[in-house]
This record gives sequence, structure tokens and C-alpha cells, in this order.
Amino acid sequence: MNLTQHQSIAIVGLVAILFAGGCNPTVFTPNENDALRRQVRDLEEQVNAAKVKQVELEQQLAQSAKSAEEKSSIDPTILAATPHVATVQIGGSSGYLASKVGVETGGCTARIYLEPSDGLGRFLQIVGSVQISVFDLKAGGKSQTLGTAEFSPGQVRDAWRGGILGTHYTFEIPLTGSGWNCQGSVTAKLEFRDGTTGKIFTAERQLILQK
Repeated sequence: MNLTQHQSIAIVGLVAILFAGGCNPTVFTPNENDALRRQVRDLEEQVNAAKVKQVELEQQLAQSAKSAEEKSSIDPTILAATPHVATVQIGGSSGYLASKVGVETGGCTARIYLEPSDGLGRFLQIVGSVQISVFDLKAGGKSQTLGTAEFSPGQVRDAWRGGILGTHYTFEIPLTGSGWNCQGSVTAKLEFRDGTTGKIFTAERQLILQK
């Protein structure tokens, strides 16, 4: 067998191998192009999400601008006639009550009547939070806290009362203190934070035992 015959046999064998390989599926291994395509797809998803968020923010901004425009378009005489909280006070009927088990246990409850009013001195319903503290002043300027409480805007709204005794907000706070037996005069301090303006109003009053 000469050299030419050897070359012919090798070529025929190579062609057979190529044809045999063509009958089977080709497996592609991951390459750099696949990774780049994934990165592009991820970036497109991020860009689309950012566009959606931008539209939402634009809507919110437009709504805020509309609200401001509507507010500015209100007749100045209407704004001037709109009542606002000017002062708050603790009503004169406020005091503390002894519990049913007796005065000697020190178990008492403070009953605070909050009376807010506008610039004309008329009762005004309020929106906001209330904080109340009651303490007993001792000799030498020292004081003992007998009770504290905070009321949310929703609780303040529920505390509204109206009747033959007048209109007010009623708050009750349990009182107790070392060596204090529900006797004498105590001091109540109240703080109202206006929910619409953020302004803080305060009031203070002496409380006595109610019978």
C-alpha cells in the first residue's frame, strides 16, 4: 500500500466520523456571550422597574401640587374665619376620686376635663395627642409622680363628651404613690399637640378629692 492509498483511507475515516457526529445533538457550553446577554436582560429589568417608580413619584408630586393649588385658591375670608385652637385648659370640675376599696389604700383615679377653645373663647373640637401627668408637691419643693398617661388622636376623639354639664374631653388616670393616701391637693399638667399644625398647648390645675 503506497502513501496515496494511506491518505485516502484517512480522509474516508475522517468523513465518516463527521457524518456520525452530525446525527447527534450538539451541546454548547456557556461562554462570555451568554453571560453578557444575562447582564443586559437584568439591566433592562432594572431600568423598567425604575421607570415605573418614576411614574409613581410623578403622580405623587402632581397630587401634592394639586392639593397646594386647591388650598391657595380658597377665599382668604374663608381661611380667616376658619377656627383654630387658641388655648386649652383643665376644667374646674376636674379632680380625683377614691376607689371603692377605700381611701386608706391610696387607690384613686384622676378625672381630667380638657376644654379647648378658639380665638373667640368658644369650645372647639380638636385633633391631636394628649399627655397628662399628676404629681404631689412635697415640702422643700420636691414632688412625687402619682400617675401619667398618653392618649393617641383616636383616643382623644373618643374622649369627647357633651351634655348638661357642658362640652369637654374626659380623661381618667389611676393614681398611686408611696405614703400618699388620696388626701390633699395634687397638681395636674396637660400637654396637647395639635395634629394639624404641630403646635403644643399646655395647661395646669390643682385637683382635690371629689366626694
